[in-house]
Amino acid sequence: MKQVEYYVVGARPVKFVPTADGGMTVLKMNWKSGVFEYGMEYLARASSSDPEVDHVSEDEFIQHVESLRSRAVHGEGAIFALYQTMNAIEDAAKAQSRPLTAEARALLAELRRQTYSMFQAAFPDDLSN
Repeated sequence: MKQVEYYVVGARPVKFVPTADGGMTVLKMNWKSGVFEYGMEYLARASSSDPEVDHVSEDEFIQHVESLRSRAVHGEGAIFALYQTMNAIEDAAKAQSRPLTAEARALLAELRRQTYSMFQAAFPDDLSN
């Protein structure tokens, strides 16, 4: 079975996910819910040489997804408390017109890995089409 492939198309996270029958489905992140949903309309574009398409590593994908989710998705619970913490770290640096410290960047990267796993467990990919 092939591996999942990760893309950023424009700013939208898109992933190609192998299916059990040897096929593949394309999932795009929903801007409002943060959930990955059926997005076959991205197949041709993500597979092309479009300069707005970046084929990225899993970790780059996770970092991008969680930076978007932390700003766009709201709710209650541990995931959303972590999003608020991450946003506060970034907002404090921005308000002080300074770059994030190496420690803050490392902390954010680790928090994003954690929130990605938590979010995916709580809100699995929507494979209905």
